[in-house]
Amino acid sequence: MSLLQIFLIVYLAAGVVYVGFVLSQRSFSIFMLPINILGGPLLALHYFIKYFLKKDAGPAKIRHKDILKGKKAVFFDLDGTIWDSDMLWVEAIEKVAVDNGLGKIDIRSTYMPGTELVKIWKVLRAYNGFKFPDKKDPRTLARETEARMVERINSSENIELIEGFRDIAFFLKEEKGLKLGLVTNSSKEVAGALTQKAGISYMFDLILTGSEISKKKPSPKMFFKAARKLRVPPKNVLVFEDSLSGSKAAWRAGMDQIIIWRTDIPQVDYHGNIYGFYPDFESLDKIISASSHQRVLEGIKHFRESKGILDTPEEPQVNQ
Repeated sequence: MSLLQIFLIVYLAAGVVYVGFVLSQRSFSIFMLPINILGGPLLALHYFIKYFLKKDAGPAKIRHKDILKGKKAVFFDLDGTIWDSDMLWVEAIEKVAVDNGLGKIDIRSTYMPGTELVKIWKVLRAYNGFKFPDKKDPRTLARETEARMVERINSSENIELIEGFRDIAFFLKEEKGLKLGLVTNSSKEVAGALTQKAGISYMFDLILTGSEISKKKPSPKMFFKAARKLRVPPKNVLVFEDSLSGSKAAWRAGMDQIIIWRTDIPQVDYHGNIYGFYPDFESLDKIISASSHQRVLEGIKHFRESKGILDTPEEPQVNQ
């Protein structure tokens, strides 16, 4: 038996073990079985190098610095960051699938926030094993999904944004004099409908959508283009993101980040210079305007309180 044959046998055996591990965590379609067997060992090797050899245990590299020091602009993502829309997108995809005769397909097992709709439909086809309707492709279904979302927005009586967004936007723009940008993979139609319905379009100096650029996040091109339009160096931009793709795009653009963390995605999977993970924008105006020294002291205070440690006055020193 040649070395190549031995390698292939060992590799496929590792793939079977990987599939067994994945199935112990969750189920997946039979159509994903060969993909997991062939790609599983490579993915496992990637994480082994990332977390054990390179010891990339966490993304936060500059939490000790003053957050707003040198900042001239702040970019916000839309979906999942200022608008809790993930389940709305899932429902829109489900409706488009039914409208196109695909029936009830499993979307939630593979849905990843921040992913382009075209890619989502490609993954759904591979995962569920269906064929696209005649004269339709992933781009067509993505446009139909966006149209569904626009209908949902326009028919809504009220759009609820993530808690504290309006306050932080006012604080950054009016009190700190920073430029604000909305940078989103969503289409111009979706972003326009949402910002108009929620009454927040006036807050932004720039709205840049996926309809206006060839490469969306995780490519950094959107952030670079937004920075050029506002005439701000990338290093002087703070980004609010929620998804892995958005975080990776900001990292590649050299922009500092704060993550609005409302999912079960491990924090260790995010990339770049991250100041912190927060569930919403409540009280963030105080947090980001505080000096690094103040934030450290506040963190120590919260830690002591969580452990039930009471501050006791120091005993006066007696001169001998």
